[in-house]
Amino acid sequence: MVQLQDAPELTRTWLACPRPRPDATIRLLCFHHAGGSPSSFRPWLDELPDHVELLAVRLAGREARLRQTPVNSVAEVVEPLAEALAPLLRASPRLAIFGHSMGALLGFELARELRRRSLPRPELLVASGRNGPGVGRKLELHKLSDKQLIDEVQRIYGGIPKPILDEPELLALTLPVLRADLTINETHTLSEEAPLDIPIRAYAGVDDPHVGKAGLERWAEFTTASFESGQFAGDHFYLAPAPGMRWLLDKLRADLPAQV
Repeated sequence: MVQLQDAPELTRTWLACPRPRPDATIRLLCFHHAGGSPSSFRPWLDELPDHVELLAVRLAGREARLRQTPVNSVAEVVEPLAEALAPLLRASPRLAIFGHSMGALLGFELARELRRRSLPRPELLVASGRNGPGVGRKLELHKLSDKQLIDEVQRIYGGIPKPILDEPELLALTLPVLRADLTINETHTLSEEAPLDIPIRAYAGVDDPHVGKAGLERWAEFTTASFESGQFAGDHFYLAPAPGMRWLLDKLRADLPAQV
């Protein structure tokens, strides 16, 4: 398998590989939630089988790309990301995509962008913490003042860690990224395209107030291949406690064989 360190600069800009596995036979590309970061997937590394190499998407405005301006549209993510993935896919085509919340939207649209470019298709799309496309009302949190934005995100998702809330400098770095991510999430318009022909899995927390069983089932309409949905104990961030993470990774292991 071609290693990320040997890939072009664009590829290395967009992707992080926290634990290279030269003998891996498939890559798992992971998109974090709005306001999140690539490092949120580090706890997964010890749980994944040796034949799976994790790649985390690096969006502008955080971690290694901290000095870059965050983007605020789906196209600004999936178009350059598809280009960045192309050298890896041509050399080692096996890929699965995982995304949580906003990340599920980006993962879905990346799969469609890869198809438009006639690049190797992913073997699996896993959408976590998000209703199927077109379900639910769109919020407009990205238009709120900083204080209103913080209050509403905490009320709806509870997703800003207390250490960030308590540190003004960290909060000042976080808010532009969060606002840009919410803009992606809230302004996206679904284009009419044929369903994907790859398996889709849709998972969420049982107590997620925004994602229900019917919303998860909506994902089935966007593939002609197999579909499965499931719920685990927890809320929108059901993956953060170790039991939720392990439940999900058990599901992934079953869908990511070493060989096909």
